[in-house]
Amino acid sequence: MKKTTYAATAVVFLALMAACNDAPKTIAEATPSEAAVRIRTMEDSLYAHPAVEVKGAQALVDVYLLYAKPNPTDPLAPEYLLRAAGVKSALHDPQAAVELDDRIIKGYPNWDKAVDAYYLRAFTIDSGLHLKGLAQQAYQEVIDRYPDHKFAADAKQMILNLNYTDEELVAKFQRMNDSTEAAAAAK
Repeated sequence: MKKTTYAATAVVFLALMAACNDAPKTIAEATPSEAAVRIRTMEDSLYAHPAVEVKGAQALVDVYLLYAKPNPTDPLAPEYLLRAAGVKSALHDPQAAVELDDRIIKGYPNWDKAVDAYYLRAFTIDSGLHLKGLAQQAYQEVIDRYPDHKFAADAKQMILNLNYTDEELVAKFQRMNDSTEAAAAAK
C-alpha cells in the first residue's frame, strides 16, 4: 500500500513537472489570458510595498510593453500602455510617460479611456517636464476634444494655475481653505 501511494505521488509529481515545462517561458509566448494573470501577479507584488521598487517597476513596464506589442488589438493593450505610462511617471521618467500616452492617443483614438491618456499627457508635460506652454496646449486639447468630460473642467483649472509658482499655488489653496473654514464657522 505504501509503495503504491509513493508511486502514485511520484507520477503526479512528474506530470506536474512536465506540465510546467510545457508552459510558456515569457509574456510574449503566453496566451493573452495567461499573460494577464502573470501581469496581475506582478502588479500585486509590486504594489504590496509602500515604496517604489525601481527594478520591479521597470520589469512591470517591460511586461506591459511585451504584452501590448504582439496583442495590439486586445482590449487590455491600451490599458497596459496607460499603466506603463503611470509607472514611468512614478519612476521620474516623464518623457517616456508622454511617449506612451502619445502611443495610446495615436494607436487607440476610439478607446473609451483615451481621455485619460490625453489628460495624463498634459499633466505629465506640466508637472514632469515643466513645459508650461506645451502643457497649456495639451490641456486645451483635452477641453476641445472632451468638453463635457470632468477632465475638461480639471484642464481649465490647470491652465489657470500654470502661471503660478508652486509656492504661490500653496498660498492660494491655503487662502481658499482658510476662507472655507471661516465661512463654515460663521454658519
